[in-house]
Amino acid sequence: EMMRPAERKDPRAEPAETAFATISRAAHRASWMALRPFTGRTHQLRAHMAGIGHPILGDPKYGDEKSRELSGGLKLQLHARSIELDHPRGGVLKVTAPLSPEMKAGFAHFGFSEDEAEDDPFAGVKRIR
Repeated sequence: EMMRPAERKDPRAEPAETAFATISRAAHRASWMALRPFTGRTHQLRAHMAGIGHPILGDPKYGDEKSRELSGGLKLQLHARSIELDHPRGGVLKVTAPLSPEMKAGFAHFGFSEDEAEDDPFAGVKRIR
C-alpha cells in the first residue's frame, strides 16, 4: 500500500510518498512494518506512520501516549535495512546493515525474527504519481 500526506505544506511541492507492507504482527498489538520511501522528506517515515495512527514505537517526536506505553522504554524502532544507489560508473550499489542493538531489543521484546521478512517486500511496487 502507499501513503501520502493529506495536505502539503507547499502546494507546488511534489507530495511525499511511502510504500508500506506488514511483515509480522505481535500479540502485544505491535506490527513489524517494511517502509519504502519514494521521496526524501525530513522525518517522512515517522510522520507518515503517525499520520495513519500508528507511530513508530520509541519515537519521542511523533509518538503518542499509547505508543509510549507500548514502547516500554524502547528507543526509536526505525532501521535502514538496505539502500540502493546508482553507481557513478554504472550498475547499482546495494548496502545492507545488520540490526542495531536498539532494534534487537525491540525484536526480542515483541518476538519478531529477522527471517520473517522477504528479501524485497516491495518487488514490483511503483510510485503513484
